Amino acid sequence: MDEIMFKNAVLAILKARPGMGSIQLRKALIIADAAHNALHGESITGVRYIKHKFGPVPDDEAFNVLIKMDFPLHLVEIIEEPIGHVTQNAYYAAAEPDYSLFTRSQIDILNYSAATAYKYGALRLSDMTHDDVYHQTPMGDEIPLNMVCAMKVSGYDTAPFTRKEKTAVKDFLKSDEACLFDFV
Repeated sequence: MDEIMFKNAVLAILKARPGMGSIQLRKALIIADAAHNALHGESITGVRYIKHKFGPVPDDEAFNVLIKMDFPLHLVEIIEEPIGHVTQNAYYAAAEPDYSLFTRSQIDILNYSAATAYKYGALRLSDMTHDDVYHQTPMGDEIPLNMVCAMKVSGYDTAPFTRKEKTAVKDFLKSDEACLFDFV
C-alpha cells in the first residue's frame, strides 16, 4: 500500500462528496482502485481488499491508516449525523488533498467513484459488491482487483474490460459529464 496515495485518495473522494458514510467511503475506494486497475493495470492506492462479511473492505493496514486520519492526524473529521430515524458517521476532509500526486485520469476516476458511491445507499452498494467474485473468495482472503470488473452475464463469464471497453470508459472519463470538479 502507498500510504501517501491512500490518504490523498481518501481526501480527494471526501472533497468530491463530503459527508459520505463509512461504507460509501470504503466502496468508493474499491470502485476507484478497480476502475483504475481495469484501465491501467494498477490500483491508485495499492490497497489490498479483503472479503469481509460486509463485503470487500480495505485490508487492516489501510483500515488502520483510515482510523488514524481522524485521530491523531485530524485529516478527516467524522461527525455523527441523523439520517431519518438513525444516525451515521459522516466523513469530511479536514485537509486538502495533494492533487499533484494524481494524474488527470486518476482524479476523474476518484470523482467518478465518489459520485457513484454517494449516489447509492449502503445496502445498494453492498448488493453491488457482493457479486460472483465476492462469493467465490474465501472469507478473509484478498479479492483480486482484476476480477472486480469481471461479471457474469446470462450464464457466461466475461473477461475484465476489453480494449474497446477501456477506450469507452476513457472517453467517458474525458467527457464533460464525467468531470464533477475541475481541479487545476
